[in-house]
Amino acid sequence: EGAEGAGGEQQAGAFPPPWLLPFLVPALGGALFGFDIGSSSAVVRILGEGTSDLGALSAIQLGYVASGSLAGAMLASATLIFAGDAKIGRRQELTLASLLFATGTALQATAGTLPLVLAGRAIYGLGIGTAMHAAPLYIGETAPDDLRGKLVSLKEGAIVIGIVAGYAVGAAFAGQGGAWHSVYASALPAEALMLAGTLVVPESARWLALRGRPEEAVQSLCASQGLPEETAAAQVAKMKPAGEAPSVAANIGKLTQPGVNRKALTIGVGLVLLQQLSGQPSVLYYANRIFERAGLGFEAAVAVGLFKFGMTLVSVNLVEDPKWGRRPLLILGTSGMTVSLLILSALFSGGAESINQAAVLATIFAYVGFYQIGFGPITWLILSEVFPLEIRSAAVSVGTLANFGSNLLVTLLFELERQSLGESLVFLQFAVVAGFAVWFQSTFVPETRGLSLEDIEAKIRGDSPE
Repeated sequence: EGAEGAGGEQQAGAFPPPWLLPFLVPALGGALFGFDIGSSSAVVRILGEGTSDLGALSAIQLGYVASGSLAGAMLASATLIFAGDAKIGRRQELTLASLLFATGTALQATAGTLPLVLAGRAIYGLGIGTAMHAAPLYIGETAPDDLRGKLVSLKEGAIVIGIVAGYAVGAAFAGQGGAWHSVYASALPAEALMLAGTLVVPESARWLALRGRPEEAVQSLCASQGLPEETAAAQVAKMKPAGEAPSVAANIGKLTQPGVNRKALTIGVGLVLLQQLSGQPSVLYYANRIFERAGLGFEAAVAVGLFKFGMTLVSVNLVEDPKWGRRPLLILGTSGMTVSLLILSALFSGGAESINQAAVLATIFAYVGFYQIGFGPITWLILSEVFPLEIRSAAVSVGTLANFGSNLLVTLLFELERQSLGESLVFLQFAVVAGFAVWFQSTFVPETRGLSLEDIEAKIRGDSPE
């Protein structure tokens, strides 16, 4: 511990601190994911007016534009289950993500036909899937242990900032039929910054150690955490090399091996699925519909975004606090979500026409606040921490694939369920899932605050006394 403290003192004295750039580059990837969410909602609105160069588009075609990037993200996540670790490092993944973002944006900004737009959306989505796989891994593996929770959680804040920026750019070009090209093109400066950043940050020390390159791993730790060389060498000695790159079959087999791997997979994928299946995409979608009807589309969307960011900062401030940590924040946030969903179900029990809109919006804001304290940032943090190094890349790929897939499922089914079951039953269904999530978190999720990634692996295996 004394050695780690020495490293911490060195970090504290330097400005900018050595961990800042290795955080900002993957955080930009998160912001570009968020920007796609915000900007695409504006683009779909512009294209829906039927006055753009693409002409009148059907509801299904607009749906393809809205969800095109999600399809690319799922494809990238599925590919990285097999190609991550063995083929490319974390830093190279971030470089690839920035190139995919820029290529997708260039196509979207210049496309004159719907198929080309959709191709651009899919390529941008490949960038999202790659960035969302690499970002939690890279931040989690390069950040000092005492800052890891804050920095991985702040990536969620970067996504929210991106969403608000996307809404703002969309509002600036609203009502101009041809301006949707410019909405997408405005991401290019951030993509250029991300690409430049990936060329100067160090590779993840843990990935280098995994691939049997300990000397480079020591240099990486010195660069990313400002550690003295002896301290860095002692930390690298604890990181296990994996030997030869495993085959695809071996990779999948290792993920589900009994013991620590299966436990970690249950925790990580369980959290990701429950995060989406407790209704977050649908509750926000429903809130936006209420705002639209009240003529408050953009203003309300920005207000929700800024509120989400503020509540994320609350989580970031508490995640390394000895009185809190990961697990209590998860349980508090998900319990609050459960109560909010039960209230929404009760508010809608008399039918959608007789609801008190102010009460519904206040409850939705409470739901969003509790989500951003717990499930929002902490899921990705736990995902970056719980997996043993040798399966971490493939396991996080499975997690991101489950995230995008369940998000798509909830988004596609919500309107159908709302029409067939009614709002009250749909929100009650989400409340049941959120209640189950509280039990799941209490039963399976370990507290990981203050532990190194190697200590967390030992704790899940059962070697740790805690």
